[in-house]
Amino acid sequence: MDQELDGPLKGKVAVITGAARGQGRAHAVRLASDGANIIAVDPCVQIASVPYPLATAEDLAATVKLVEDTGACIVARQGDVRDRASLSVALQAGLDEFGRLDVVVANAGIAPMQAGGDGWRDVIDVNLTGVHHTVEVAIPTMIEQGDGGAIVLIRSAAGLAGIGSGDAGSIGYTAAKHGLVGLMRRVC
Repeated sequence: MDQELDGPLKGKVAVITGAARGQGRAHAVRLASDGANIIAVDPCVQIASVPYPLATAEDLAATVKLVEDTGACIVARQGDVRDRASLSVALQAGLDEFGRLDVVVANAGIAPMQAGGDGWRDVIDVNLTGVHHTVEVAIPTMIEQGDGGAIVLIRSAAGLAGIGSGDAGSIGYTAAKHGLVGLMRRVC
């Protein structure tokens, strides 16, 4: 797809994790409105420790339509940030289509605040390890291109102060968001 829109991100390509709905969808639509083509990644599966419904394939399809409505092009793939190989395959599909990568929005996240022991592992895997995987698979392309870019790590106020209860999921959420600050300072 060679379509180029007008806007401050004309000719740029952004990858966004957790893009099927919520903040990820909003990031995709906004960047597309500013002229970027989008690589949207979301696992579209339920994680057992998360007590609320996660995004579905239908949600990802709705994101595709909203991005296309801006005039931008989009490659959307199911991919899980917890699985580096899955994420790499999804990113590569976008790179095959668009040929470049300029913006990384590591947005995927969960908040299993009352999930018990499994909540700790799952929230660390998605909210911290998943961000590391996202950056890890994107950086080689950005370095090879040699024209810089932007890497955005999404976190919350929990990255500065603890929140929630003493439940393992809540503690894991706070630990992961604190970890993103350290990751950003070291990698980005």
